[in-house]
Amino acid sequence: MDPVAILKDIGKQYGRRVSGANLFDANVCTSPRDAERSWEILALPGDIFRHKLNINFEDHKVTLHANGDFIAVKVTGNLDVDVCSINRRDIVFQLDLCPFHVPGFQSFPVYSRQPVADLRQFLNSAALGTALNTLQLTEHESLHVYRNGILLYLQRDSKYGVMSAVEVACKLMGQVPAVDDSQDLAGLPANFENLFELIPKWALSDDEKRREMLEEESPESLRRFVEIVSPYVPAIDKYLDSFGDESLPEAAVTLGTLAECCLEAQIRLRDAKEE
Repeated sequence: MDPVAILKDIGKQYGRRVSGANLFDANVCTSPRDAERSWEILALPGDIFRHKLNINFEDHKVTLHANGDFIAVKVTGNLDVDVCSINRRDIVFQLDLCPFHVPGFQSFPVYSRQPVADLRQFLNSAALGTALNTLQLTEHESLHVYRNGILLYLQRDSKYGVMSAVEVACKLMGQVPAVDDSQDLAGLPANFENLFELIPKWALSDDEKRREMLEEESPESLRRFVEIVSPYVPAIDKYLDSFGDESLPEAAVTLGTLAECCLEAQIRLRDAKEE
């Protein structure tokens, strides 16, 4: 079964629609660039990731992309480990060949930044060894670990093979040291306290993650969110303006992101109503 068909099969299982994408991933995509227009990619057949699926697996947000050869699985998180890749050089991050290996997997080259001393604990961890033992990466498959999650490039012949790898990645995510992403909101005015509990879910600074989150929310959830936040938007704008030319504190930036998300949710609800 080809990767796109597998992706659609997984989508049916989860009741999720496979959407269009236009992702050139330098780690596996080989399409050349136009010699005179370097910003233009001359797409080879089946090379660009044209299909995308978002699912939730055991409380983890998982994004899957498919092209003609690979299914790329990204499990989102906040990890306290330096970027590295196993069995394939991460071209996006321009990683270097690492002198260390994962015990028991000497045939898998490891790539990392320099210096690499802090990476040894992760490479020697039982969690990573178990994950690799279960994954059984083939020649062209690879595991990439970033600060914002785990990425797998897979060549599997069924949805069961892909979902087994998703399970492994999610389990590994729970075993890798995580960054404490709790936010200090103590400096915000007391009149915004009713909004604090909404911030972890809705005030996502990453535009792409915020867009995907809004896509996944039901109209009812979006309406409730807008009803709560929209009355505060003028006060939030006034509060942010009060800093003038000064740099905004992190808590103020977060509050501004919440207001921005509210406006984006309003636009999404309006567009859905007009369809």
